[in-house]
Amino acid sequence: MRNHLFLGAAAVALIAPMGAMAQETTTVVRGTVTSGGTAVAGARVTVTNVPSGTTAETVTGTDGSFNLSGLRVGGPFTVAVAADGYQGATVTDIYTVIAQPYDVPVELALAGADAGGDIVVTASSIAGAGTQSMGPATVLTAADIANVATINRDVRDLMRRDPFARLDDTPSGGRAVSFAGQNARFNRFSVDGVPVTDNFGLNPDGLPTRRSPIPLDAIGQFQTKVAPYDVREGNFQGGAINAILKSGTNSFHGTGFYSYSSDELTGKKTKAGPGVPTGRVTLPNFKIENYGAQLAGPIIKDKLFFMVAGERIRAGTPIPEGTAETNAGTVIPSTAIAGGNLTDAVVNQITSIAQSRYGYDAGGVLSNSQDKDDRLAARIDANLSDTQRASLTYLYTKDSIRFNQNASTTAPSLGLESNGYVASNRLHTGVFQLNSDWSDEFSTEVRAFYKDYKRGQDPILGRGFAQFQVCAAPTSDRANPGSQGAAASTACAPGYASVYLGPDISRQSNALTSRTYGGLVQARLSRDDHDLRIFADFQDTKIFNQFLQRSAGDYYFDSIADFAAGNAQRLRYQNAVPSLVPDDAAARFRYQSYAFGIQDNWRVTDWFTLDYGIRYDMYGGNSRPAANTSFTNRLGFTNQAYISGRGVVQPRIGFELKPIDDLSVRGGVGIFSGGSPDVYVSNSFSNTGFLSNSVDIRQNNDGGYTVPSQTGGAAATIGQAALTNVNGTAIPGAVNTYLQSLTGSTTSPALVNALDPNFKLPSQWRSTLSFDYAPDALGGINFGADLFYSAVRNQVFFTDARVRANGLLTPDGRARYSSITNFADTNYDLLLTNTKKGRSYVAVARADKTFDFGLSAGASFTYQDIKDQAPATSSTANSNYGNGAFLDANGAAYGISNDQVKYNIKYNLTFDHAFFGDYKTTFALFGETRIGRPYSYTMQDTSNARSPVFGTVLSSTRYLLYVPTGIDDPRVSYGSTVNSAGVVTQSAESVRDTFNALIESSGLSKYRGKIAPRNAFNSKWFTRIDLHVAQQIPTGLFGSRFEIFGDIENVTNLLNKNWGQIREYTFPYTIPAVRVQCLATPVATGTTATPITNSSQACAQYRYLAPNTAPTDTIYARQSLYAIRVGARFTF
Repeated sequence: MRNHLFLGAAAVALIAPMGAMAQETTTVVRGTVTSGGTAVAGARVTVTNVPSGTTAETVTGTDGSFNLSGLRVGGPFTVAVAADGYQGATVTDIYTVIAQPYDVPVELALAGADAGGDIVVTASSIAGAGTQSMGPATVLTAADIANVATINRDVRDLMRRDPFARLDDTPSGGRAVSFAGQNARFNRFSVDGVPVTDNFGLNPDGLPTRRSPIPLDAIGQFQTKVAPYDVREGNFQGGAINAILKSGTNSFHGTGFYSYSSDELTGKKTKAGPGVPTGRVTLPNFKIENYGAQLAGPIIKDKLFFMVAGERIRAGTPIPEGTAETNAGTVIPSTAIAGGNLTDAVVNQITSIAQSRYGYDAGGVLSNSQDKDDRLAARIDANLSDTQRASLTYLYTKDSIRFNQNASTTAPSLGLESNGYVASNRLHTGVFQLNSDWSDEFSTEVRAFYKDYKRGQDPILGRGFAQFQVCAAPTSDRANPGSQGAAASTACAPGYASVYLGPDISRQSNALTSRTYGGLVQARLSRDDHDLRIFADFQDTKIFNQFLQRSAGDYYFDSIADFAAGNAQRLRYQNAVPSLVPDDAAARFRYQSYAFGIQDNWRVTDWFTLDYGIRYDMYGGNSRPAANTSFTNRLGFTNQAYISGRGVVQPRIGFELKPIDDLSVRGGVGIFSGGSPDVYVSNSFSNTGFLSNSVDIRQNNDGGYTVPSQTGGAAATIGQAALTNVNGTAIPGAVNTYLQSLTGSTTSPALVNALDPNFKLPSQWRSTLSFDYAPDALGGINFGADLFYSAVRNQVFFTDARVRANGLLTPDGRARYSSITNFADTNYDLLLTNTKKGRSYVAVARADKTFDFGLSAGASFTYQDIKDQAPATSSTANSNYGNGAFLDANGAAYGISNDQVKYNIKYNLTFDHAFFGDYKTTFALFGETRIGRPYSYTMQDTSNARSPVFGTVLSSTRYLLYVPTGIDDPRVSYGSTVNSAGVVTQSAESVRDTFNALIESSGLSKYRGKIAPRNAFNSKWFTRIDLHVAQQIPTGLFGSRFEIFGDIENVTNLLNKNWGQIREYTFPYTIPAVRVQCLATPVATGTTATPITNSSQACAQYRYLAPNTAPTDTIYARQSLYAIRVGARFTF
């Protein structure tokens, strides 16, 4: 009969679609009823949620088994069993976990004349009772969440507790959590089972907000997973994160809190180093205020319940980067200036010129983030009848924060206030769910949701002006370029920082809205030992994305003197054509996602359970990018490919084995897909090469002009109009006319982003094996281990289709490329395609123990070996293509993942004890010690356009470094460093010896005669420990209590200023060790030689030149200091 049941349901599944919204939001209590080892059939089982009084009933089958689904998450629950001829039994204190069945074996005693009342036992006293996920999972209850030290009140502080997770907290990149070494943008975040993910992909890790879309006090249970074998879990390749909101009960409960932090509660000292040369961090005055409340209770007892929670944060946190005199921890170097750092005097000189010459207020050094965050969550639960339960959820989030832009210590630069922007998120989400029990065996779930998201990226001082990059050198070095070569006119002289003002290039035209609605239907049949589910899901998403970089212009001035004269050396500009209205180039597209699947949970025996199922995800939609016939003629395929019609099959199987009471073995294997942000597809709508064009106009060292597709007098006319008498408020008419004329250009066609017609939806195999062993002989210590493996089936990859390998090689054997148009063409055709390269090995060892007197302790050690090819860390195609470490010049190298954490140790210690009455004293410590982020050594092409060495465009610093065999390697010669006055400041021999010393001191020496692999090096180890303390105090008011609490993040820095420091090489994690040219004929070091100027010329020898700045890591100033938050909470 069981086989007929499964086959019949499988036939139904062929016509039922299901999708990403189908992840479970309820829980299951199941078990067997026996007496003396014999199954008791027909026993009446009643499961009661004690706080709400909600009940569910069923009868045991012929084998004594029962299964009750659709239950609230959490508890406590009781299970009461009654059967004729047997004494009744009740099991109490059952606490369930979302989407994980709770097993309750119940033993009945025969009724007799001397039998007493029902037998009552707690679940913890029954062997075999409990719940575990088949794949690795971390679950936090509301009590666990309350003990987390989180000054930022960020849900990521919960996510980082998972042994597979890594929290990346950088000064400029925000906070992002990656799981198992995977791209953080591939995470899925859900609330009550509905994806509240940043599906577009502008935020760093899948969350639609900077902290949490819900107040932390509203979360009843929080769960993270990396491989759930339940096929209802979809739309992710990173981590699956699910928050379940608290529900109202038959009693009124509430809490309210206020907390405070400030510069006076923040550390000021760390170990001196790059970015913090004195070790002292100068913090401006600031304060962080955080307050919120949560209230829950009955509207109609046993029938209707409510929960509402709100939270507000106002945090004027400091922005670290600044000048020597005005900074909050990170000083921008400018080694050619007295003192070695950028100064207020230089910045003031530039802002004064901006005001007097251009009539523009550039603002000063941006020092305060003006961080704002408002969150609201509300939920209503209704017991419509004994067999029907409904819930309605609403979420609202609005946040904003100011960021500076173009602030870097490695390529020294500082963006002023006018160059900064306000990043904001606004989210409305509504969810309705109905669970119905139609019989003891059959139940259904219906769910519907609506999500409206708006993302803001607005310049702090408004739009209406171009971005200006001003080199802080007093005068230009282009008349005597020295080692700068042809790039001198458009690259800041060595030793000088750049100062940026005006709206940055990515905020000049930037607006995003996303609307999604959808629904889910699930049918569930529980019979004998099978729990079978069939489900269908539909979602409709509509996107508007206005993102046109440089729509107001991006000017470079090679010196302060050039800036004062109004003469720029470079203009990059992009706009809609022919209208010159940026909105006309916006991406507007819509798609539908469908999925369908079937899942069976088969309890083969009391000690062996099997989950098996299959899902199919598919996209639909009629949107298409505007057709570009020039692209089609050039490449032989259309730029109108879209995700519609593409799908992926995902079979999965998981198991749980309990050979003995003390040992659990769990695991499985399956395909996982999704989590790839919409922005990757949006690029093909925004950059069609037809609705918009871009230009890059340069003044050369000799005063002439480089204007793509133009020569002679025409180039001079356009160049002079573009770069002389610049005003910043309007693009010259001659430039706009030139831009509009490029639509049909064959020598420099407009850039295009396109989807490969053969693109496949990203997916990967995942497999895990987990062990948990808790022998009574060791006093309840739980030992565990997790093994994780993944292998890419298809992943996103970015490449330039406008270039082809030309058959020539570099001295170390790398392919070189030529444009299919001409070498002077600096545009590109970026293709979003696939790679099949990528795999992961992760091993976790863990142990934990809870003592009777209130102490609990745990620790984990994680080892990762992760390789991938495309980091895909950005939201634009050109950034994803340009910001990586490349072996082949036209695509990121396969190698160690940017997100790999090879060694990571986490540990926790919590003491929770009531010394008087039931008023608890709590100390909760959590820490981690881990190796630093990996990085690569690269070499920087000296060209400012298409690389003569490799033949590609965009970032010139991404080419992996060839490490010479020694100082006399014939593949390499060295050139001297010459300053703007034509004076040799470093001889060729000195450049060689300095570089050789770097090789010996950095670990590069192990790769002599080879190309240093991607991410073969790691930043320094670091340790961070956070502490939460709390003391409850009676109020004398109806059982309410008052709590005083404090959080200390990075507590070791409080103990010793040299501890707790994080010091890393920053994004894009590539360190240019040298600048490189190619020579057509090998020469000796120091010999004057003319480098090649075109990638079609032979490259017989590398010519290495000193880097613009010495490679160095950076101290993350704020993240290296302790911070304290104090507050009070009232609870009733």
